[in-house]
Amino acid sequence: MNLQKLFFLLIAVLLIGTSCSDNDDNDEYQTYDVTIKLAYPTGYSPVEKTSITLVNKTTTATYTGLTNASGEATFKVAAGIYDVSATESRAVDGSSFLLNGLLNFTVAKDWVNTKSVELTLTGSKKGSIIIKELYTGGCQKNDGSGKFQNDAYVVLYNNSDIKLTLENVALGTTIPYNFTSSNKYYKDGKLSYEAEGWIPAGTAIWYFKNPVSIEAGKQIVIALKNAVDNTKTYSNSINFANSEYYCTYDISGQYTNVSVYPSPAPAIPASHYLSAAIYGAGNAWPISALSPAFFIFTTKGTTPTAFAGNANNRDDYFGTTVSISMKVPTDWVLDGVEVKGQGVDGLKRLTPSVDAGYVTMIGGFGYSIYRNVDKEATEALTSNAGKLVYNYSLGTTDKAEGSTDPSGIDAEASIKNGARIIYKDTNNSTNDFHQRIKASLKD
Repeated sequence: MNLQKLFFLLIAVLLIGTSCSDNDDNDEYQTYDVTIKLAYPTGYSPVEKTSITLVNKTTTATYTGLTNASGEATFKVAAGIYDVSATESRAVDGSSFLLNGLLNFTVAKDWVNTKSVELTLTGSKKGSIIIKELYTGGCQKNDGSGKFQNDAYVVLYNNSDIKLTLENVALGTTIPYNFTSSNKYYKDGKLSYEAEGWIPAGTAIWYFKNPVSIEAGKQIVIALKNAVDNTKTYSNSINFANSEYYCTYDISGQYTNVSVYPSPAPAIPASHYLSAAIYGAGNAWPISALSPAFFIFTTKGTTPTAFAGNANNRDDYFGTTVSISMKVPTDWVLDGVEVKGQGVDGLKRLTPSVDAGYVTMIGGFGYSIYRNVDKEATEALTSNAGKLVYNYSLGTTDKAEGSTDPSGIDAEASIKNGARIIYKDTNNSTNDFHQRIKASLKD
């Protein structure tokens, strides 16, 4: 073989090698279209701008995208094995729900670009509007002549991490009104309505006339009686003259008891008045000063007035025409708290799915029922570093069994210090609440 032929042979070999190398490089950098489609649980519709993340398990290359209105996002990726995940927080009927999905799939060289991958999301309740504090027992009069018990209030708190809106949300209290009252709903040692999936809302419900939004970690105060500055008459009482407060005040005049419902303080705007849907007897809403079973609920698929006006939803409490209640489905209930007096026995009114326990209260001394702090969840927030106040001392352990917050965190002092509090929410008042030696609005 002469030198010229050898030269051309070497050139040919080099060209073949280069060609093979170029082909390999083309395969290595080939991209494929992948469409991820989110599959939602029943009752949820797709929304835009839900974040989807793809991670190549070999190279750790990460791709992120936002869904369109159909719940889809398309990516250009190299061949490989991928983990795909999506997370979405959504507010529904006063609660925060978390939608999560995770799966893995393989993009190979035979991938068809029209192919899509379905990622199924599962929903779980993350947080909701809760009852942070309930004050119904009243306080001592200045002259020591007895109790003033027409200054009740409730504090509702957004325990989630997103803004929630109260729309078609109402307040209810059960029949019987007191823990120690005889209870005709008991049959064979059980509440008859438990198996039927409802709880009774006695006499009337109060509802917000307009949607009310509460930011994460914020609250609203609702005066349930005497929405005025009561401290002018009784220094131990509550001052409700605050433009940020809400109140129960029936402007239609059906509730005529002016000792319970005087004209609200001018500071409270009329838009903050809750309206009453009344279907039972009485000149005032009969929330117990001794042992209320109080709950908040949303009327799913209807309005509070339509719900209360539907005779099919009513229960006449075994033939009486006075003690009428509405059958509130338990899956409508956002939160509830059951209270009993100290040293008394009685029968629970809230079913286990709403509240599996109860909390003790002594009325007439300015005490309130206050929710315990979720210590682990609150301490886990990095934003709370250096802001939490400990050595809580406002329980009433010397006067009532187990009446303190076991977390040891002073929630109100911590909030004033800039902390974000997450409260316990186990649907068991025994675990979730304690008796506080003074109402937080007196701090």
